[in-house]
Amino acid sequence: MSSNVELCARRYAEALFGLGQSAGKLQVFQSNADDFAGILERSKDLKVSLSHPNIRREQRLQIVNELLAQCSYDEMFSNFVRLVVERGRIGIFPRIVHEFMLLRDDADGRLRGVVYSATALSSAQRQRLQERVQSKLGHEVVLKERIDASLIGGIRLEVDGRVYDGSVRHYLEQMKSALINGARV
Repeated sequence: MSSNVELCARRYAEALFGLGQSAGKLQVFQSNADDFAGILERSKDLKVSLSHPNIRREQRLQIVNELLAQCSYDEMFSNFVRLVVERGRIGIFPRIVHEFMLLRDDADGRLRGVVYSATALSSAQRQRLQERVQSKLGHEVVLKERIDASLIGGIRLEVDGRVYDGSVRHYLEQMKSALINGARV
């Protein structure tokens, strides 16, 4: 994605964040934005209709107004969506939503990460891991879980640009390197 697109999405997200923050509706806006992004994701025809250059602006606004009338979104959020459609930026809406989420996370002191494991973690394991990571980093941490059978066992954690690798595969690679280099294991 080009930096101009990212910059544009960030500016729209900052505008939505500022509006939501001043109105005390950040969570409402996040919920509305996630839902609307899901609608766009599920309906490629809608996304094309709202962004195609051969469809007049008035027609695009009519389409989005009909859609918004069926949704129970906050009125300020609905006006934001209309603005995005009017300006021809609906194609970057998912990126706007992502940037908005990052702004919320930053304001709330929240970090996001991914935990990779060879098999699915139990709810107790996930809870313990969450608590340990939050304790170590001093922030609320939201973890997504991904299965990676190549790890063999253990976990690999990526949070805030840092990687913590406690996987069996990583341990075996370290042992191999030590043996090749003549170090004691």
